[in-house]
Amino acid sequence: MGKVRHRRPLAEALRLPAELVPGVPRLTLSGGSELLIENHGGLQTYSHALIEVRSRNRLVQIRGQALELAAMDRMQMVVRGIIVAVELC
Repeated sequence: MGKVRHRRPLAEALRLPAELVPGVPRLTLSGGSELLIENHGGLQTYSHALIEVRSRNRLVQIRGQALELAAMDRMQMVVRGIIVAVELC
């Protein structure tokens, strides 16, 4: 039997900060009412109670009340409303 090799992502092996890795989402929550998402992969679900955003290999779920997409371009989006939870799935 051969040796089992576990592969680690290059960024982890080199101890690079996650924000330097292309495609990794960066989330900035301001006061529970505004969330900036950088490096997103587009919307999957949009309602006033749930917004799901695709990223490289995860789904970002934003749950709350009166949620709205305040701004969106190719690289970033801003969600506003009463943000109750942000979950990476």
